Amino acid sequence: MSPSSPKTGDGPDAATAKDGERANGEPNQVDRKRRGAADDAVAIELEVSRQRAIGWTAFGLIVGALLMWKLGTVGVWVGVVLIVIGAFRAWELVQSFVYPPGTITVSDREVSLPRGLCMPHPVRVAPADVTAVYFLRRSVPWNRSAPVLVVEIGHHAMAFPRDWFASEADQRKVVHALLRNASTQGDPTRVQTIPALAQIQRMVWIEMAIGLGLALAGLAGAALGHARGSAAYVYFLAPLCAGVMVFWRAFGRR
Repeated sequence: MSPSSPKTGDGPDAATAKDGERANGEPNQVDRKRRGAADDAVAIELEVSRQRAIGWTAFGLIVGALLMWKLGTVGVWVGVVLIVIGAFRAWELVQSFVYPPGTITVSDREVSLPRGLCMPHPVRVAPADVTAVYFLRRSVPWNRSAPVLVVEIGHHAMAFPRDWFASEADQRKVVHALLRNASTQGDPTRVQTIPALAQIQRMVWIEMAIGLGLALAGLAGAALGHARGSAAYVYFLAPLCAGVMVFWRAFGRR
């Protein structure tokens, strides 16, 4: 065999192995699958309405302060409630500037679901961990806009209301992508071991404990002040209302 002759054997042809393409320049089957998976990936960015948060913040703080300043006991009660609502909306407004609204991403390898609007650390699971996905159109809480997209991961359900999306078509894209990639016969016991879900459950229980503590402290302070005949007991309604709101918000995410 002369030095210039090619080596014999079953080795791959250089033209075939180069860049995962065939000798004629067409992509091979593996490359086609990878490109098809990339084309099937869906990414839907959520929408946040700062105008609503600004309106509730201004209304709650200003009107609440005026009621506490000018009116009597009942007006003070209403004013405290409005100030608590305004402060909560102000916190949501600040969150909208600190963090992005969030993006729902569905691919053949991973599903990324935001824990809420403008909240860090989304939940990342495998498509097989999604056990159910559906719409709620009638049994919707009063503070949610229908339809609500519900994604179940084992025994944990994540809700995404209509006003978090630019249109209902975006919700449908997420549903179709999840149904295409998810398994409706997932193992709930295996899903419970996902660290992201365990962290969400811990945060929910912590928020519920904080809310319950604030509510009990406000209730005890208001009862003690009222028993002593002091008008300052009405100011304990602030932690009472804040505790109820925090507890109810966490209870809805449990």
